[in-house]
Amino acid sequence: MNPRFGYLCLFDNPTLEDGRALTRQLILVREAERMRFDDIWVGEQHFDDRWPSGATSVMLGYAAGVTMRARVGSAAYLPALRDPIQLAEDVASIDLLTKGRFNFGVASGAAFGDDAKRFGVEPADLAERGLEALELVQRLLKETDVTHKGKFFDVDKLTLAPRPEQPIPTWIATTTDSTIRLAARKGYGLMASATCTEERLRQMLAIYREEAPEGDPRLVLARFGFATSGRDEAISIATPYLEAFCEQMKRRDRAGSGELDPQALLSMSLVGDYKEVAAHVNRLNEELGVHGIAVIPTSAQFDTVKRCLAAFVDEIRLRLPVD
Repeated sequence: MNPRFGYLCLFDNPTLEDGRALTRQLILVREAERMRFDDIWVGEQHFDDRWPSGATSVMLGYAAGVTMRARVGSAAYLPALRDPIQLAEDVASIDLLTKGRFNFGVASGAAFGDDAKRFGVEPADLAERGLEALELVQRLLKETDVTHKGKFFDVDKLTLAPRPEQPIPTWIATTTDSTIRLAARKGYGLMASATCTEERLRQMLAIYREEAPEGDPRLVLARFGFATSGRDEAISIATPYLEAFCEQMKRRDRAGSGELDPQALLSMSLVGDYKEVAAHVNRLNEELGVHGIAVIPTSAQFDTVKRCLAAFVDEIRLRLPVD
């Protein structure tokens, strides 16, 4: 089975005009739907004028309203920074608005220590708080009269309204062994960032399958991408973007366990001519069993992003093996 193709919208803001960035990126969401991408993913980023996407639920609600077929997902919410009751209400509402097309992706936010302080959360508590919040959100989505008394949150006999009409598929973006095992036990899928190396991906999948031999990690893999008819052109477009990305991430101390060298990141990315990129996608799928690839176009320019998205559905998808 070939992987699903998704557009991961980071809300690039090259001119530092927030309103323009939000408007243009959401136009691109409509374009991705029109091009028949399988999934639309929206990132969460706080206090960064390069990616002004902190109001994730607002963006997802808009995406729900301008799509009819593509699944819409968070990649990823940071539950540790949110009130779990409000988050549960947002998730339930978005799922109902999309008529069951919502993908619930979360991350611990462990690399967002400075942001945590601004939200009144101790950085050392991020992982534990995030997992407790996720547990409470899941119960509120599925149960009535929920009572929860934890380290960070207390709820007494609470029934959510509205509530989703069916289970919402859930993914965790993590590289931590214990959280991977938790995901396997709970039946959550795994998400991996565009900086996650293939070596670490193999380790993550091995841990998941060791914990749940019959489980399906449903790996959603973010990857930077740009494909053209000529490899040199693709590389010339992608390289400055990746250099700026790595510099920004290092400046904000968000290396995590991923790769932040531009040339190494380029080698991991889906960048090159059509045949080369299609072969890369196929290899990732054969070796890792990828459920979905969330493409991050390696350009912040509106027309160039449109060109990138069109290439993945019009050129790359057609070059993959027939299912």
